[in-house]
Amino acid sequence: MIKLFFIAYSILALLSCTKRSSVSESVSLNDDEILNHPFYAYNLKGDGLTDDTEGLQKLLNDSSQVFLQAGTYIINKTINLKANTKLFGQKGTIIKGGNSMVGTLLNNGRYFYAENADHSLIRNITFSPSESPFHFQEWNNACVYIQNTQGFEVRQCQFDFNLPYGKLGMEAVWVSGTSSRNNVIRQNNINTLGVRYAENGADSTLVDSNTLIKSYGNALTATGNHPSDRIVGCKVLKNTISNAGRMGIEDWGNTLGTLIQDNHISETGSDPKQAEDGIALSAVGVITAVVKNTITASKLYAIEVRGNYGVVVSGNDISSNPNSTGIILNYTFAVPEANLPVSKIENNKISDSKIGIHIFGDYESNARIVKNQLTDNTVKGISVESGAENYLLELENNTYQFSVPNTEDRFAIFTYTKHAPGTVNQLLQLKGDTIRFSKSAAEGRGVDFGLVIRTDKAKIENLNVEANNNRNANGIPVNAITAFGAKPLNAIFNNNVVLGGNIDLQGFVNPVLNGNNFQE
Repeated sequence: MIKLFFIAYSILALLSCTKRSSVSESVSLNDDEILNHPFYAYNLKGDGLTDDTEGLQKLLNDSSQVFLQAGTYIINKTINLKANTKLFGQKGTIIKGGNSMVGTLLNNGRYFYAENADHSLIRNITFSPSESPFHFQEWNNACVYIQNTQGFEVRQCQFDFNLPYGKLGMEAVWVSGTSSRNNVIRQNNINTLGVRYAENGADSTLVDSNTLIKSYGNALTATGNHPSDRIVGCKVLKNTISNAGRMGIEDWGNTLGTLIQDNHISETGSDPKQAEDGIALSAVGVITAVVKNTITASKLYAIEVRGNYGVVVSGNDISSNPNSTGIILNYTFAVPEANLPVSKIENNKISDSKIGIHIFGDYESNARIVKNQLTDNTVKGISVESGAENYLLELENNTYQFSVPNTEDRFAIFTYTKHAPGTVNQLLQLKGDTIRFSKSAAEGRGVDFGLVIRTDKAKIENLNVEANNNRNANGIPVNAITAFGAKPLNAIFNNNVVLGGNIDLQGFVNPVLNGNNFQE
């Protein structure tokens, strides 16, 4: 009797193990439990030779959780994922395109398609290209394509591709559809691909802690191309981007409330054919926040925003951009809606750029530019080139430091207008800014300028210019304050200090001066 009981118990135990290894039970596991969970082959070959497409598709159809053991699994057509399905890969689990690819795998590089696949997950899978070429289309090329889905996560995957730079390529993950929201792309390593984190009205994607190297074009993109459904509330956080062919991050079109924070971007426009668009971070949606990003070696601009779209650009560190502008406030588009907040550019550090902060365009240019540190920018610290008939620009407590000789004429603050004096209402209010020319900044080939005012009714208060009696290689002193040939009306100068620089007030018409300390 005891012997029969032991045999029956052994058979039950064997059946239990066999069942567990074919389809994993649906339970919620934390990270430690996932790492320690056994992984299985599920009767797939995983030998890098056999086509596992049908077996993998059936497995994912029949299972809610799959723990796929290490191996190379060949697929030749797109795998569809349903809702509430979680695929975990063991270290060394590779899904590779085969040499007999068909359909969207061949034409779009689409390994997985997730439509209405709410609350599903792909984690710790390495995606590897076929030895045969893809036949990319003009649109929708993506390894993981997520459409009209909520709560989908792609996490800790390796996208191990080697695409060339070019305008036609492939995304690691693409999120699309007006019903898509709260999807997550986190901690992935992506080589030569990009990520389109939102398109066609997809909302609230989180793009967190990914590493992207040598993306064929843009590294991270939102495409707000739905005319009536904005992309709302995406977050792009803590990503590391290097050597993108075109842009590092482009949040474009009909988008609202994107937060772009704590990203590291270096070397954009690495493709010579795309270098003319090689902006590190272009965030041209409404009420976008660009915060605490670190940017080096961009082409054209480090950060581009639309200045009249209620944006915040704060706490960014921009350096080593000698051929580009640090931050551009683009006013070449009309205000998209009424009652947007005034844009704020504050607490940024910008060094070794061609222009530090550039205000440009003909639409009304209102902004607050506060507590920025601008160091050794080669042409202009802050440049205002607005054709707007009305604007209010507030500059407050910014610092401009020059410690190396110039190679051409150099300006701390420069304002320009195309309008005749007395015809428009362009208002610059400056309070508490400090401009310093160190002794080491003398003897340059060009002329150094502190404040150039060419617009009417400027109000300059508590400006401090420390020119140190510097002269350039031809003996020309620092022009601390000047209209630079213009005839601006009714400027007000209150409680300003200039030490060791030239003060040229001859161009100003009816200026008002109170409490200034000018020592040439």
